[in-house]
Amino acid sequence: MTTDTPSSNDKVSSPLHLLQTLTRTLNEHLAEACSTAEKDARKAHEKLLRQQEKLELKLRQAEEKLANRTAEDPDKPASKTRRKLADLQAALDELKTARDSAESYIKQLEADVRQTLRLAKGLERIDAQVGQALEKRDAPKPAAKPRSRRAPARRKPATRKPAPAASEG
Repeated sequence: MTTDTPSSNDKVSSPLHLLQTLTRTLNEHLAEACSTAEKDARKAHEKLLRQQEKLELKLRQAEEKLANRTAEDPDKPASKTRRKLADLQAALDELKTARDSAESYIKQLEADVRQTLRLAKGLERIDAQVGQALEKRDAPKPAAKPRSRRAPARRKPATRKPAPAASEG
């Protein structure tokens, strides 16, 4: 497999080569970092959703337990179950807030990634310009056309008119 970028063992032969390597590497790392950030944010959001589902299940079970106890013996105190219900509801509210925050973060992250990659197109243009500069520099120059050296046209010597003779008189 061949790559356009020189490996770490290659010698950078000019600042143009260095600029080309830097732009390509930066563009690759930037795209990879954006992708990783989006994946991580989605994973965190999915984890929050799973936690919310588990908490909602526990809440339903606690509500059923409370309803069963109340149905069996309405006079029996169920303060422990009510406390557990209140705790579960508070945890569910916190989790919903965290999930909403994660969703907001993901939307902002997606917008930032789009803008970042749009701006990074400038790096691609720099890479292309460097490539053109290197091609122009390294391209063999065409042989110079021989100039036709014509002898300049010679003027005929002007015939001099004899100077007017001074009149004697």
